[in-house]
Amino acid sequence: MTRTNRNIFITWCCTLMTALFLCNSAFADDNSYSSYSGRYQILEDIKGDFRNYYTSGNFKVMAGSFALGGILANTSADEWLQDEYQNNMRSESTDDFSKTAKKFGDGEYLIPLSLAAAAAGYFIPEDNLAYPIGTWGYNTARAYLVGAPPMLLMQVVTGASRPGESSHGSEWSLFNDNNGVSGHSFMGAVPFLTLAKMNRDNPVKWLFYGASFLTGWSRVNDDDHFVSQSVLGWVMAYQSVRSVFMTDKQRDSSLAFNLYPYGKSGAGFLLSYAW
Repeated sequence: MTRTNRNIFITWCCTLMTALFLCNSAFADDNSYSSYSGRYQILEDIKGDFRNYYTSGNFKVMAGSFALGGILANTSADEWLQDEYQNNMRSESTDDFSKTAKKFGDGEYLIPLSLAAAAAGYFIPEDNLAYPIGTWGYNTARAYLVGAPPMLLMQVVTGASRPGESSHGSEWSLFNDNNGVSGHSFMGAVPFLTLAKMNRDNPVKWLFYGASFLTGWSRVNDDDHFVSQSVLGWVMAYQSVRSVFMTDKQRDSSLAFNLYPYGKSGAGFLLSYAW
């Protein structure tokens, strides 16, 4: 591992540990996060994720988001926003911060890290302070699995280019290029959106929601993506994480019901519900 790669890995590990430490007390107090689904059937969870992602409601959200993104991309709005930012807001300070923010969207580090965290969760007892690491890793990896294929598809379908890369710029040119959705924005948003969803009943969630935008912002700052492309990456990340937590909620609800045989002859049944 090169020094740069090692620094990226260490940066992410330290950030994750700090984030989980900040909200761990909330986990212990009110159980606001979803339980670690890795202790259940992985294939069933993944099937549920895809089932919740490919719904009419999700399709409407995505269609509306891409319609708005298309307006930005295919008018002068995207180019204007990019020029305004580059000319009036970009500085050495934003460039320095952007170098760090971009690292949080590097899939070559995030995917292995989420899988490693998920695997570690199998060996961490529920009463251990490190227990949420497994929950985070498992749900983050599932969000990547369900959201990455459509994200990669829409990158190509829109056919947009990076700033200054081609004559048509932000305009969509179907299957002509593969930058219509920012992959870094998607990858960098998922881990923080997962943390926000895990801690939905605590104000610290807003810190994580804010952090989820940073990688997408870095791509605009570095003049590597237009605003519409970064926003669409974030939206696809949000819908992916939302689908995962819908699956967890449905599974947890189903586990609350239990059916038992009742009576000496076993001819009756007793239905119980835990809350």
